[in-house]
Amino acid sequence: MDALDRALRLTVETEMIRYRTLLRDRAPAAEVETQAARVQALLADTQRVLAGTGLAGAPAFASAFLILLREGLEAVLVVAAIVALLVRAGRRDGLPAVHGGWVVALGLGVLTWVAASYVVTISGATREVAEGVTALVAAGILLYVGFWMHDKSHAQRWQAYVRGRLQGALGQGATWGLATVSFLAVYREVFETVLFYQALWLQTAPGGEHALLGGLASAAVVLAVLSWLIVRGSLRLPLGVFFGATSIALAGLAVVMAGQGIAALQEAALLTPYPVAGPRLPVLGLYPDGLGLVVQAGLALLVVVGFAWRSRAGRRA
Repeated sequence: MDALDRALRLTVETEMIRYRTLLRDRAPAAEVETQAARVQALLADTQRVLAGTGLAGAPAFASAFLILLREGLEAVLVVAAIVALLVRAGRRDGLPAVHGGWVVALGLGVLTWVAASYVVTISGATREVAEGVTALVAAGILLYVGFWMHDKSHAQRWQAYVRGRLQGALGQGATWGLATVSFLAVYREVFETVLFYQALWLQTAPGGEHALLGGLASAAVVLAVLSWLIVRGSLRLPLGVFFGATSIALAGLAVVMAGQGIAALQEAALLTPYPVAGPRLPVLGLYPDGLGLVVQAGLALLVVVGFAWRSRAGRRA
């Protein structure tokens, strides 16, 4: 549905959450029945869309390209920032662990595809639970790393610091922590991507498979180039600027992932939704839901206050 009619897919999810909210709040039976009828009508619309002509040619290429690019960019940003961090810290010995993290995530993604295709049926709820949990765990680790890097952005005499204290500060435990972030960030996206492609493959019309594979390969090349540019650009930055900018980027990604994780767990019915009026911007982790917005606002406030307080303490020191 996401490849064929994204707006309809979003509407179905929104109305399903509204239906569950009415049940939770013990709304009048007439109101619940009206909402149930609306959901059933929307599901009938999705059935007609899915039963239509399959994707072929340019639509198949574009769908495959955009899915991988959209899902992979977030993971690329995280992994590239971690790689640049280790290089700037003089801890290239930690790179194998970080690269191993995303390689294992890719391999586990392939196993997920095999399981989804031949062994078990991975439901939408199961997918949302896996995405939600990994997103929240990754958000917590990213927030910690962001604060750690922000502290280092205010250190004096950078070259001496990198040669001395930083090498000790970024010890073996921290290195494996970064490898864990690399794994979680990539696997969360791979897990969703392989299921998207499984559905997209089934929806592709005969003869359109080559276009789909071409879109996938093209997106993979674009992601590889973006990774190289991000790492290279980071390495050219002054060390203090690099740590400061990267700490802000990682803290921002933590806020985004927290919103995405809460939304996924709400769609899986593990968390209670609290719908509110507002925009829906999944790329920023923003959803029209009170719980998610409160959690994100709290994290954003924590980042702003924490960064300001630690900056003041660093200047005094």
